[in-house]
Amino acid sequence: MKYFFSFFLLWPAWLLFSQSNGNLIPRELFFKEKDKNNVALSKDGELVFYQKIADGSDSTLYYLDRQTPLVEHSRKYDGKLVSWMPVYGSGLVAIVQEDTSLQVYFASIKARKQHKLDLHVPFLQMKFLALSPRFPNKVVVDVVAKDSLKHGMYFLDLLSGNMRRLGIMGDLTQIFFDENFGIVAGMQPSHTGGNILLRWVQGHWKEVVRYPFAPEMLTGGLSKIISVSLDGKTIYATDNFEKDKTTLVAIDAETGEVTELAGDPDAGILPYAASVDPQGRPTSVVALWGDVKRHITSPAVEEDFAFLNKELNGNASFAGASEDDRKWLVRSLDGGPVKYYHYDRDAQKLTYLFNDYSPLDGYDLATRKAFTVTTRDSLRLPVQVYVPPGMAGAGGMPKVPLPTIIYVHDGPEDGITHWNSWFHTRNFELLANRGYVVINMEFRGTTGLGKKVCDAGNLQWGEAMHHDIVDVANWAISSGISHPRRTGIWGWSYGGYATNYALGKSPDLFACGVSMYGITDLSEYCKLPFADNDLWRSRVGDPNTEEGTALLKAYSPLTYVKDIKAPLLLTTGTLNDRVPQEQNDTFAKALFDAKKEVVYFFYPEEGHDFRSPESWVSFWAIAEDFLHKNLAGKKQPGQGDIEKGNLTVMFGAEYVEGIE
Repeated sequence: MKYFFSFFLLWPAWLLFSQSNGNLIPRELFFKEKDKNNVALSKDGELVFYQKIADGSDSTLYYLDRQTPLVEHSRKYDGKLVSWMPVYGSGLVAIVQEDTSLQVYFASIKARKQHKLDLHVPFLQMKFLALSPRFPNKVVVDVVAKDSLKHGMYFLDLLSGNMRRLGIMGDLTQIFFDENFGIVAGMQPSHTGGNILLRWVQGHWKEVVRYPFAPEMLTGGLSKIISVSLDGKTIYATDNFEKDKTTLVAIDAETGEVTELAGDPDAGILPYAASVDPQGRPTSVVALWGDVKRHITSPAVEEDFAFLNKELNGNASFAGASEDDRKWLVRSLDGGPVKYYHYDRDAQKLTYLFNDYSPLDGYDLATRKAFTVTTRDSLRLPVQVYVPPGMAGAGGMPKVPLPTIIYVHDGPEDGITHWNSWFHTRNFELLANRGYVVINMEFRGTTGLGKKVCDAGNLQWGEAMHHDIVDVANWAISSGISHPRRTGIWGWSYGGYATNYALGKSPDLFACGVSMYGITDLSEYCKLPFADNDLWRSRVGDPNTEEGTALLKAYSPLTYVKDIKAPLLLTTGTLNDRVPQEQNDTFAKALFDAKKEVVYFFYPEEGHDFRSPESWVSFWAIAEDFLHKNLAGKKQPGQGDIEKGNLTVMFGAEYVEGIE
C-alpha cells in the first residue's frame, strides 16, 4: 500500500488510467511489409497507380480513379512487373519479365487498350530516362542489350516499337533532355568519390562544377540536378559548392552562369520533393528541420501549399503532378503510415485516397511535433517529439512529464534519411503506443544541416557529439517532456555506440539504455577495413598515432564499464559486416564480470540492421519488458513472440521475463 500511494502522488489518476495496458497494438502489426508501394499519378491527373509487393502481387499494377477513390482497379501481366512509368494521357509503359526474356507493354488505361512492343533490340535491362509533351507517345530509354554492341540510349516509339539509337550514357548517372529530346545536362561521378555537373554544348560535355567528396556523399549527395527547362536553356540543381548549406540554383545551359534561387538558414535544400511546373521550372523546394520546410519559388503555388498545410496540419508533402500541373498527388508525413491524397488545384479540393500501411488502420497513433534545441555551445539542432495517443497538450508537448526515450540515429552521417522512414518511425510509434515519449534527435556530425554542423563532429564522438545528446535529454527534462527518473536512451549502429558511451560517461542521467549493433571499442574498430581510411581517421580518430590511440580509447564505451550504473540491453547480428559481433561480445562480458545489469542476445542469421520481421518482433518482446522494468511504460505480454526470432541469449536472462 505504501508503494501504491507514493506512485499515486507522482502520477495523477487520469494518467495512470491512460498508462494502463489497454489499447496495446500487437507488436507484429508494426513489422509487416508496406501494402502500397511506388505510388504515382497518371499524366492526366485522373488515376493513381501503385503496387502491392507485400501481397506477392509482383505481376499486378493497381490503380484508383480520383472520381471513385474507393473502387480499386488492377491490370495483371503475364510475368513479373520489373518497372513501369505513367506516360501522357492515361498511358502507361511497363517492363515485364516473362520467363527468361523482358518485354515492354504500352497501355492506354482509360481506353482499356494494351499491346506488347515488338522491339528489334533484345535487352537485359531497360531504364526510362525522359518524356516530352511534344511527343506524347515516345520515350527515351537506356538499354543494356543482349548484344553489347547495341548498348545505349534509344528513342522508343510506344505505338510502333521502333527504336532509334541516340548515343550512350557512358559513366553518367543522370541525363536530362529538352522538349525535343535534345541532351541538355548530366551528372557524372568523379574519381575522388564526388560528382560532376555537366552541360551539353555543341555536341560535347562541358563541366559546370566539380563537387568534391564530402561526408554527405555517403547518403547519396545533396548536389544534384532537379530539372531542366523544356526549352533546354536552364538547368535547375541543388548546389553546395563553396558554401555551407545546399541551395537551389539556376544554371544557364549555354554559358554555365549560376544564379542562386532559394536557400534555408538552417538546413540544406534537398534534391527531391520539389514541385516543378509544366515548363520544367521548380515552383517550390524543401529542406528538413524535423518537419518539412517548403520554400516557394513561384507565387503560382503559394496559395496551394498554404491550403494543404492548413488541411494536413503542416505535414503536406508534394509527390507528383499532372502534365498541366492542375492536379497533384500529395502526401501527409506525420510519423505514421504515409497518407496519400488527390488535390484538384482549380476546385481547391483535397480527396483522401489511402495510407501505405493498412495494418495500423483503426488504431490511435502518436502525435509528432518538431522543436529546436540549443546546445551548451549555442548550436541549434532539430528534434522530433512523438507523444503517446491522447497525451499531447498545448504546442505538441505532453500534458505531464512521461517516460521518455532519446533516440540517436545511425551513421552518424545518415541525417535526413531517417526522419520520415517507416523503417525507423514504426519503432517510434510502437514505443509511443506503450506510453513513452520518443525524441528523435539530431547532433553535430550529421548531414543535411550544412557543412559546419557536419564538420563540428570531427574527432568529437566522445565530447561535443555526446554533449549534444546530454543537452537534448536535459532539455526534455527541463521542458516538462520527460520524467527525470524515467529517461532512457536507445540507438543502433552509431546510435548504439552513443548509448553505450552515454551510460558510462553520464551515468546519472539515463535510467537505462538499449544498444543495437553498436561500436564498443573504437581503437580496435578503427583498424578494421571499413574504418581504415583517411576519412574515418579525420572524423573519428587515427589508431596509427599515439595521440589518436589515446583519443579513441578515451571515447570507447569499453573504457567506462566500471562507471556504468544503469541497466543496458545489448543486441547484434552474427552476420554483421559493419560492426563485428566480437565488439558486443567483449563489452557484454566485461559488464557481466563487473556485475553490471546487462541483457545480451544476438541473432545468428542477422547482419547490420535487422531485416527479418520476426527478429524485430522478437527484439521488441524482450526490449518492452526491459523498458517496462526500468522506465515503467506499458508492455505487451510475450505471447511467444520472443521465440519467433532465431536468437541466442548470452547474459541477463534473469532480468527479462520469458527468455532463457
